[in-house]
Amino acid sequence: MASGIERVEDGWDVRSMRGVGISEVTVGTMIRLHIGPDGIEVHSPAELMADAESHQVHARPRINVGKVTQLLDQVVAEVHAADSGVLGVRFASGWQLTVPVASDAFGWVVAVRGQYFIGSKPGGGVGFSDQRRVS
Repeated sequence: MASGIERVEDGWDVRSMRGVGISEVTVGTMIRLHIGPDGIEVHSPAELMADAESHQVHARPRINVGKVTQLLDQVVAEVHAADSGVLGVRFASGWQLTVPVASDAFGWVVAVRGQYFIGSKPGGGVGFSDQRRVS
């Protein structure tokens, strides 16, 4: 796709984020990672593997958000959205953020240049949209 989101065997790779550092981390009702002109929103609980330790992270009810802020300046090596709805973000440092499928909500949304959106669907799968809400 011209958007920087490319189909691969088991899902979708967001290639426009490769080699770009996290320029801003925002924690509010969700976790937002700004990656150049692109971004990732994490709405559900996630797992952050950092220095061979697993940390459950979630914006609400504020679980390990201090660890999430350490993603600032981390360089993205790969962003992969599996057909199942699981999002994996691997960093050059070896850290990895994994957002599993949420059974009853949208778990994550990836925005490319603010005009192409890919996200998990409640219960699994991946949807696309030109608006923030993925259908």
